[in-house]
Amino acid sequence: MFEETIGAISKLTNLDQTTVTILLSVLTFVLFVSLFSGSDGSKDLLPGTKLPPVVPGYPFIGSAIEYGVHPVKFLQKCQKQYGDVFTFIMFGQRMTVCLNPDGNHFVFNIPISSASAEDIYQKLTTPVFGEGVVYDCPNHVFMEQKKFIKDSLTTAAFKSYVPIIVKEFEDFFQRYDKEGERVLFSDTAELTIMTASACLQGPEIRSKMDSEVAKLYHYLDQGLTPMNLIFKWLPTPTYIKRDYAHKRVVAIFKSIQAKRIANNEEHLDVLQGLMKAEYRNGNKLSDGEISHMMIALLMAGQHTSSTTMAWTLYRLAANKQFIAPLLEEQSMILTGKPDTPLDELPELDYESVRKMTLMENAIKEALRLNPPIHTVMRKMTKTVQYKEFTIPKGHNICGCASVSQLEESRFPNPEQYDPYRHINSTEGVAEWTLNGVDIAEKSAKSHLLPFGAGRHRCIGENFAYVQLKTLLCMFLRKYDIDLPKDSKGNVLFPKADYTSLITMPVGGSKVYYRERKPGTTAQSVAAENKK
Repeated sequence: MFEETIGAISKLTNLDQTTVTILLSVLTFVLFVSLFSGSDGSKDLLPGTKLPPVVPGYPFIGSAIEYGVHPVKFLQKCQKQYGDVFTFIMFGQRMTVCLNPDGNHFVFNIPISSASAEDIYQKLTTPVFGEGVVYDCPNHVFMEQKKFIKDSLTTAAFKSYVPIIVKEFEDFFQRYDKEGERVLFSDTAELTIMTASACLQGPEIRSKMDSEVAKLYHYLDQGLTPMNLIFKWLPTPTYIKRDYAHKRVVAIFKSIQAKRIANNEEHLDVLQGLMKAEYRNGNKLSDGEISHMMIALLMAGQHTSSTTMAWTLYRLAANKQFIAPLLEEQSMILTGKPDTPLDELPELDYESVRKMTLMENAIKEALRLNPPIHTVMRKMTKTVQYKEFTIPKGHNICGCASVSQLEESRFPNPEQYDPYRHINSTEGVAEWTLNGVDIAEKSAKSHLLPFGAGRHRCIGENFAYVQLKTLLCMFLRKYDIDLPKDSKGNVLFPKADYTSLITMPVGGSKVYYRERKPGTTAQSVAAENKK
């Protein structure tokens, strides 16, 4: 049993089994001491309440293995047995889960005086992003930093981004043959980082993405693993490369800022917006803060966009009846006719992309079934009451919209991919703002939260939709795709890999693709898919 546990942890953390054994021994000792000197929270019990039920698990490790292998199934199983509120142990930490719309609202909008996101994520993000930004600064400063980025994402910027994304797509797919098979997620990961860097980071960074910077970002990416939530630094190659890459990328961004100032250059990118921004107290951002925010911007958005694009294409390949309507939507919006040959469609622009609601729903449905982030966590800094339960100081509260997004009472046939279920629905699309509205008071009482909610709602939602809708429109008009099948003819849909912080398709998941013939229309695609 011990060897099986070591093997499972090794897979979850990407560390060899010898390293895991040593670290687990040290961690067990530390947790042993902390557990016997700590409390389950019963001394903090508020009048008329009770503690959440506790899920049985292994000593110290608790339910970490089962949760790590498939968190959604684990939480669904516990929900059936214990209800919407329960506690499980993970490496000695008490994780109190609050599910469904009420739980989503409680976790996402809990006051910062009662719980802290920084206490959970600072150890993970600061070595990668840098000091003084995101979770390494007071929350009110972080909120201002988010506003700086959002204010840079103007309509004028979005209009300039669409042709950039189209060109990146065309350049990237020149490497494709007329037909073949590809590991789709590898391609979407590269494509989204290229388009995001070209749009948001500026031409200087994009020009280096084919060489040094791409490798540096890969090293930074390797620093965002579950193990980094526990250990801020270890004497391993991954940590050493992460720290080297951070210093080098910061130096590159500082040199770009200096060059733009010296040459009086202006660009419609986020970097330029941050160089002009000022805090409420009148202070401008330092070149270090700007560099750290630019790293955070690309690292935070690239993973979610690449996985969402991949999952959307996998879902459409498994449900091909939706592809023709998506192509017809393009034809109608761009030409006013449903049957314009796909190779004759005009180039996309921001206004046309914005109108493609069925494509947006196709993405939203993929996010419902395969959200990139399955669980959000906060550290309780104060004992509070939630419903009939006391949630003590020191517990970690967890929200999991992945569970509510599969709730059959809200989404009939919840495992079925169906973009049409989102027609005329505004669930999960609330705007993120700071102008005159306290976003912490905006309701997260929803089954569907593809971009989060409250003060930590994703500010890149609008860019993500522009980027993904543009790339998916281009891909579907150019290629037909199929998933592989087993010996009995059953479609082999990729499994989700929960061993990293982002829920990705299992490595090596392929699709078969064929370039569409000249003259192909949405109607001919529909007829072909019915065969």
